[in-house]
Amino acid sequence: MRLVKVPLLMTLGLALGACSATIPDYLARPADPNARVPAVGYRSVTAGAASFRPAEPKDWREL
Repeated sequence: MRLVKVPLLMTLGLALGACSATIPDYLARPADPNARVPAVGYRSVTAGAASFRPAEPKDWREL
């Protein structure tokens, strides 16, 4: 039974691999200096993070 499973799985894998899309040009040649790539932007790691520092207890009615 094992002798049947291995070739069957290999054939299935090859058939599914043939259906895959082509690799984009910028991924196919990563060392190409003329390849167009999107601009890199800077975002701070802490942008949008809330401060969770200890605070004084408040009256429950103020919350």
